[in-house]
Amino acid sequence: MEQIILNPEVIGPDSWRQLGQMQQSLGLAVVFLVLFASNMLIGHNMIPSFIGSHHIPESWGRTRPIFYAFAVIFFALSMFFIGRATDSASVLRDFWPVYWI
Repeated sequence: MEQIILNPEVIGPDSWRQLGQMQQSLGLAVVFLVLFASNMLIGHNMIPSFIGSHHIPESWGRTRPIFYAFAVIFFALSMFFIGRATDSASVLRDFWPVYWI
């Protein structure tokens, strides 16, 4: 029976750089997802609610497409950074051969 050795290898400078890029990409993905959610809440929930309760004038309803546009942009950016983090995840195999445990 073949035994799998689960000791990690030494992490070199290039691997650290790639790990930093992966961590940065994941962090930016989270930031852009929060911005996406914030714009969707403002544009789809808060503005119509405040207009309905007469806390803001109805003219503010014209700003909703702007919030939707920013939401789409932030969602696309978050997907870009998630894809970039997924591409950078291959560095894990350099020092930990069975990283899907």
